[in-house]
Amino acid sequence: MSAASERAGALISELRNIVSSGALSEKERVELLQSVVKFTTLLEKPEDAITKLLYTPSRFVALRVCSELKLFNQIVEHGPITSKELAHATGVDQLLIERLLRVLTASDFVTETAVATYAPSGVTEALATRLMTGMVEAVYDVGLPGMTAIPEYLRNTSYKNPHDAANGPWQLGRGIKDQQIFSWLQQHPRELGLMQTYFEADRGSRPNWVDWFPVEEKLIQNSGLDKDQVLLVDVAGGRGHELSAFLDKFPNLPGRLILQDQPHVLDDPTLGLDPRIEKKTIDFWVEGPVQGARIYYMKFILHDWSDEQCLQILSHLTAAMDKSTSLLVVEDFIIPDTGCHLLPAMWDIEMMAFLSAMERTRSQWQKLLSAAGLDVLGMYDPPGDGTGIIVSRLSS
Repeated sequence: MSAASERAGALISELRNIVSSGALSEKERVELLQSVVKFTTLLEKPEDAITKLLYTPSRFVALRVCSELKLFNQIVEHGPITSKELAHATGVDQLLIERLLRVLTASDFVTETAVATYAPSGVTEALATRLMTGMVEAVYDVGLPGMTAIPEYLRNTSYKNPHDAANGPWQLGRGIKDQQIFSWLQQHPRELGLMQTYFEADRGSRPNWVDWFPVEEKLIQNSGLDKDQVLLVDVAGGRGHELSAFLDKFPNLPGRLILQDQPHVLDDPTLGLDPRIEKKTIDFWVEGPVQGARIYYMKFILHDWSDEQCLQILSHLTAAMDKSTSLLVVEDFIIPDTGCHLLPAMWDIEMMAFLSAMERTRSQWQKLLSAAGLDVLGMYDPPGDGTGIIVSRLSS
């Protein structure tokens, strides 16, 4: 082994020890990850970096097929397991399994222990869960047509920034017109279920806002709430996963917790909510949420829509707010003017593909909320590369 290889091996071992020790904060972890990416870029020749990027879709294809075949579950439950054993368990061609998993072992998504023999890595274990399976299938099955249509859409519109949620890249990729993705999903139950799982899982392993944001200090202190008043309304909160996390963190806070969404979401038989969480339907295009709550919480809602549509939604919400006590808490990406992390930058293009929408910068959030008659009390960046928190109240 060369001296350079030995130094690299020692560096990798040191890095592995640091990560496995759990000593890194989320901020340090993300900063270190950025440094590793820069180190990789330094080592990789430009032409090789471009070639690898061009062939990246093959990894997503392998991931999607293996997810559908439940190969990750088999590897987690029975690994180390051979391709022959996987073929017997699934009824899938053995050679096909080897070709698919070759891409994923090379990506360190699956561990290769011997010839055509596979064991689980941490990524494999994650891919065997309901949430990550749903994420993979949702992005691939629902989202990819919009992503692949972006170049054609932009050519057709003389490279105007997309803004029409009913006629954007996603509609072009699907071959439909004048229909937003959310109404399409109501007509396609399988894809709707995938997207609801996606919304449950989209935080990934990044810390929940209740674990890093000073909730009691900034939102609860001196509120004077009793058990019969509404503490928190999760507006368009899907399966209620964010409310559940809030309740787990603050089980003894007084006040009611209310999940509001459309009937087809709240009627989902898989919805297993704590009985302390109330369900109430809402169509935020035509009505406001429950009146007079202390906190109205919206995660990944306003980033779905243009400023004009957001103002329509917010006009109904602000009409429900109490001028002296209510707060609006928006959880979303807050794009910095420079030095944006890769995740929110990529998410921004996803929003373009799905909804002709976008992630907003700090100044864009300020402008939008001010136009809605709200005073921004603070914008709080997360400890890593995830979503931030914006707190506002009715303008005085």
